[in-house]
Amino acid sequence: MPDTTTPTAPARHLFTTRSALDHELTATGTWKAVHAAVHASTPRLTSHAHRNQGSEPVTGLRFTEDTPHAGQARTRGTIVITPDGILTVRAYTIPGHRWLTALRHLGTLHPHALRPGAPATASADPAAPSWALRPHVKNRSIAGHLQPANQVQVRTLTELPDTIGDVNALLTVAPDNRAACPAGWLLALGFFHVLATGVPASPQP
Repeated sequence: MPDTTTPTAPARHLFTTRSALDHELTATGTWKAVHAAVHASTPRLTSHAHRNQGSEPVTGLRFTEDTPHAGQARTRGTIVITPDGILTVRAYTIPGHRWLTALRHLGTLHPHALRPGAPATASADPAAPSWALRPHVKNRSIAGHLQPANQVQVRTLTELPDTIGDVNALLTVAPDNRAACPAGWLLALGFFHVLATGVPASPQP
């Protein structure tokens, strides 16, 4: 996969300990929603705690498809939340149509956006956020940016599909400050639920 480093400002620790970060993720229902998406996943995914080898208060999980899909490749990936509140979803050998469906849950995007020369799609609602895409010919990938809410930035980097339509890709949701974290994480949860299940999550009462 091409370089997945997202340029950011110097490190800013909105959460100074892993327990503080985990507490906020629990209090906002983020962990509950992540595990609900894994539980409802189709095809079935299994999740495990993400092993943080460094000193930073990073938390997250790893997920793996239980049974290989067409082409004998298992979808796998990670969800990682760093002390600056940024939530990153990485996925490997995931069907390209599923990744696009999840991206379109966040903002307007052409249904064939991963095909070279695909046209942009104008939203029927001018107020709806739209993905801005930029192809990288050398790395055979497409970078995208979206601002779906105030004080929340979303970026994606997606490789062009392989011969059976699978992609390696990542999505980062970056809140501008701690107060924006719940809104940013909620958007990321909506994305991951569609990625894992193929459909949006049901509204909570």
